[in-house]
Amino acid sequence: MVRRITLIVALITVLIGFASLPAAAQSGRTFYIDYAGGSNSNPGTQAAPWKTHPFMQSASACTGAGSAPTYSHQAGDRFIFKGGESWPGACFQMQIQAGGNSSAQDYYGVDQSWFTGGSWTRPKFDLNYVVPTGNVVIYGNSGSGYEIFDNLEIAHQGITVNGVYGTQQAYQLASGSTGVIIKNGYIHDWATSGTITHGSLQYSAGSIWGAVTLDSTEIEDSGGFHYVNGVKTAVRFGGACQNCAEVKNSKIHDTMAGCFTVFNCHDSEFYNITAGVQVYDTNIHTQVIEDDQPSGTSSGGMSVYNNVIHDNVPVGVTIYVPYNSNVYNNVMWNNGNKQIMLTYPGNDSTSKVGYVTNNTVDCSNGTYCVGMDNKTAGLGTLNLQNNHWITNGAATCFNLSGCLNIGNIVNANNVTMSTSTAASQGYTNLNWYAPTSSSGGTVGRALDLANLCSGGLGALCSDRLHAARLTSWDVGAYEFGSQTTSKPNPPGNLNAIVQ
Repeated sequence: MVRRITLIVALITVLIGFASLPAAAQSGRTFYIDYAGGSNSNPGTQAAPWKTHPFMQSASACTGAGSAPTYSHQAGDRFIFKGGESWPGACFQMQIQAGGNSSAQDYYGVDQSWFTGGSWTRPKFDLNYVVPTGNVVIYGNSGSGYEIFDNLEIAHQGITVNGVYGTQQAYQLASGSTGVIIKNGYIHDWATSGTITHGSLQYSAGSIWGAVTLDSTEIEDSGGFHYVNGVKTAVRFGGACQNCAEVKNSKIHDTMAGCFTVFNCHDSEFYNITAGVQVYDTNIHTQVIEDDQPSGTSSGGMSVYNNVIHDNVPVGVTIYVPYNSNVYNNVMWNNGNKQIMLTYPGNDSTSKVGYVTNNTVDCSNGTYCVGMDNKTAGLGTLNLQNNHWITNGAATCFNLSGCLNIGNIVNANNVTMSTSTAASQGYTNLNWYAPTSSSGGTVGRALDLANLCSGGLGALCSDRLHAARLTSWDVGAYEFGSQTTSKPNPPGNLNAIVQ
């Protein structure tokens, strides 16, 4: 009897633990892949792993034996790449031929207890500047979707310069692919042996394309290069999440773009975005965050919030989005030309409403803090509220008549400070412009906009650090007291307040 009870208790414990696992772990199988120590004739267990993934190239230059592992897909399958191992350019592209489903996502990733070397590092797809088959490293066709790509490193992708815009990426997921998450990854240092010219894929190199969620990933091209008259030249180009559903908790730097038509771009850091190849092609323009498509999503334009955007001096416009977007809780300094520019797409609607609120923008380098382009006459309403502008005495706005209440612009409670006033009150880039004293000019000076905190403005009732906005809201990206004394980690209805 005691033994039976013990067995029943053990069985219940196992079942409880099993039920707590992710859906993919419950429903799928697990296969292990080790390039140096595996063989595609193995069953794919941890003790006898495959050499390559079944969806990689099967030629002997990749597999050694000239054949892929025997495999038939099931939704929820898990593929574990051994940490510290590298797969060469001959193995790519890896074409995802089948995917999971909403209750059983496929998993391409790691087990951090399984690695080679002294400690765990990401498995690396190191192309050594080889141009992958089809120009894309990981490609998801129309049958894919519901995959998780976790902790994979894609390095040194070779780029051609005679293709068509939008055809060379680290990841390219077909438009029909949904439920795809790329997280904890590192994509870096793509390059070309050719000379970059106008229209030669500067924007899409090394990027991610498709309706994916990008989370906690770094994209950068600080080690990229191309050739000019046969001379190897260091240059930053490409690199963005294009047409993605969401970018969050990520870092994009030393590229030519960041969020490119990404409907939710938040809680990320962007720096050293640059028109790196503009020396060779004066037609190139760059933006850190851009969406100039008419109307954006069905519910409005982009939502851009909780980002830190700095030291992007060569860019044309830092944030360039439709006026009916939601741009809030961003911290920006030392960026180029125009920092926040709203566009009025043609054939727009008078019923649309946008919000630029609770941003902290240092435009003291002679740039404009906010403004509009002049593509079409303005329609709809733009709410310009609770922003902290730091200037050197130059105009804060362009095409907005100095940020006064004109036409369809609701302008209220924007605190404008000189650089000397800001510095004297502790607002500096050393602490990312967070208020350091309860007597700071932004503290308790904002309109309470709690009635707006839903939909695209869902995070507005929290500051950039996710601390709740208090009964008395502060102007700018922070509520006083929400930050530490070190650098923060990744109101009355007045017309304007000038200090």
